[in-house]
Amino acid sequence: MLKKNKKEVLDFFQKDGVKLTIVSGIVTTKPNLIKWVDQNIPEIGMITSKSYQIEPTEGNREPIIVEQSVGNFGNAVGLRNPGMEQGYRDLRKLKEHGLKAILNVSLAAKKAEDFIILIKKFEDIADIFELNFSCPHAESGFGSSIGSNKEIVKDYLQKIRKVTNSLLFPKLTPNVENIGEIAQVCIDQGADGIVAINTVGPELYIEPHTKKAILFNPQGHQGGKSGDWIKEIALEKIKEIREAIGSEIPIIGMGGVSCASDVIKMQNAGANVVGIGSVLARVKMEDRKTLFRLLKEDVENGSDKATNLLNKERLAQYKPYKITKIIDKTETLRIIQLEGKIDYQASQYVFLWVPDVGEKPFAIASNKPLSFVIRKKPYDKKQNKGLVTHALFNLKDGQELLIRGVYGKEAPILKNKNAVLVVGGSGIALVPALVKKLHQEGKNIVVYYGVKDQEEVIFEEKISQYAQFVPVADEGVLARVLNVVKEDLLKKSKDFFANTTVYNIGSTLMMNRAITEQEEIGIAKENILLALETKTMCGIGLCGECECGGKLLCHEGTFVSKAFIDKNEINILDL
Repeated sequence: MLKKNKKEVLDFFQKDGVKLTIVSGIVTTKPNLIKWVDQNIPEIGMITSKSYQIEPTEGNREPIIVEQSVGNFGNAVGLRNPGMEQGYRDLRKLKEHGLKAILNVSLAAKKAEDFIILIKKFEDIADIFELNFSCPHAESGFGSSIGSNKEIVKDYLQKIRKVTNSLLFPKLTPNVENIGEIAQVCIDQGADGIVAINTVGPELYIEPHTKKAILFNPQGHQGGKSGDWIKEIALEKIKEIREAIGSEIPIIGMGGVSCASDVIKMQNAGANVVGIGSVLARVKMEDRKTLFRLLKEDVENGSDKATNLLNKERLAQYKPYKITKIIDKTETLRIIQLEGKIDYQASQYVFLWVPDVGEKPFAIASNKPLSFVIRKKPYDKKQNKGLVTHALFNLKDGQELLIRGVYGKEAPILKNKNAVLVVGGSGIALVPALVKKLHQEGKNIVVYYGVKDQEEVIFEEKISQYAQFVPVADEGVLARVLNVVKEDLLKKSKDFFANTTVYNIGSTLMMNRAITEQEEIGIAKENILLALETKTMCGIGLCGECECGGKLLCHEGTFVSKAFIDKNEINILDL
């Protein structure tokens, strides 16, 4: 049997002590992240999935997150999910391999019949169904369009309860005056518990310098509030729900929880299980296990150690930089130089934001002057493709560019004496800082740079200070640079292979071939590194879109080893 029995699940709510979950849509959004949490954070007794719909949903394009002040966020992800079929396959596989925590599957739909279809699909694996009646920034018909009206809630639950015996926990919106009444309607119509609250709002977030809306949500560019600034509202609403439904019905409570005293207040307000959400943006990936352990210890011991892990600075603040020079190398390759500097390490990145268009992550190529390499992508407005790079190519000298960051970790420097960099196209942006760092560490460095033609060669002077620089034009042979690298490596000794790190930076197609050839030649897979460009949307470790093998690359840096790729059975061509 793949699901826990009802008694076991309901008994969990009544246990003494601290019971924690991560809220829907944050971190546990991908199968590998769910697995990582289940295996590494025993304090989390319940895992909540993202909200699944019948069909895949792309959600909103970036920016999807805003931080108005430290710990106070707005978001408009737009119920991004892979759809019912893929979601079911992912979660079933996790269940088959053993999932210790209770699995709370979140569902979103715009009519009762669609909720029923979703429930029937997930029913054999879901321990609890969280019915999303509350998302404040979803399109009309979803989320709070349901949960704001008790008659609609009544109708939905009547229809749903008739066809399932599964545990149903509607998630309610705080943006109503009668949340207690709505919660009671849910229970009267057969709900087994309540989840509250979802984000507050939605609200419009204006960037002060440009006076432009930040979030790119087609529903008026608005997004729900989460984090510290909704804490009191959450406590008030949960207390109101508890008073309305009595002491026996389970409540999963959330909203602005960031420390032990918040957990205690949430429990005192009536929550049986406490959800942790936006505060995780303020905690490094490697500290998240410790955070949950300390939260539990703090509640039990009256201490406050967990707050020492929280970042005390804003993570998503935009700053304007004036464009001082634009260098167009080709029709599709541009270098933008800016006034000022950004403190960064090799392979760290920032988001470049063009108001009314969107934002994307870019590596910082140099600080002298502050430079970014822009490769124009194919443009298709209907498919939301190439919009940001197209807009960046429309910028002129003297205009301003909005930047937030930096994010990620410095590129790893292994103990090997030799470093070979195999680079394609705009991946060269990572190289100037990386070769400087490698040089400082005493490495012997060769950079092979694959370009379409010699016109595209950039940063030769910066790189040649520290490394042998070998630009290789395609000359009609796609990725000809790999042929040159292979020929040169075959001339090397086994001792060279044993003491060499290879950094691969470029398209996944190029790197896929490169890492295969490098291992065949005799370089250990632990010494073969590649910079992966997973989809990075929030940059602060919340949305989970950049996940790769259970890692959040937005936090942990883009470089991984071929050993990591093989161990986690990752096909980089699928990223």
